[in-house]
Amino acid sequence: MSQDFNENLGSNEQESEKKSEYAYKNVMDGKQKKRTWSVVSFILSLISIAFCSVPIAGIILGLLSLGAAVYSRKYIGYFDGFSLAGLMIGIFGVVFSVGAIILQNLIVHFIASLF
Repeated sequence: MSQDFNENLGSNEQESEKKSEYAYKNVMDGKQKKRTWSVVSFILSLISIAFCSVPIAGIILGLLSLGAAVYSRKYIGYFDGFSLAGLMIGIFGVVFSVGAIILQNLIVHFIASLF
């Protein structure tokens, strides 16, 4: 009888090791949702960086990227890789676009003061 008990104990330990080994998969089972908004956020943030020389477009695209990342967080329940990257790159896009506006105004003011 004690031999059966030890065998059962060993199999339970093995099962718990398997469960902990695939803990991420167990969390995701049944909770997998579409990551469309995460990918949209990432793509918009890359476009906002590309268009930071056109300041208004860069700001609008960066803010849309931030909104899509926050919506993705609300929809999925956590920040996945794409939405987190979209959030950070979108912030950089907005900051670079505001910097481009300031730099353009400084250059125009400097050139106007020469004449």
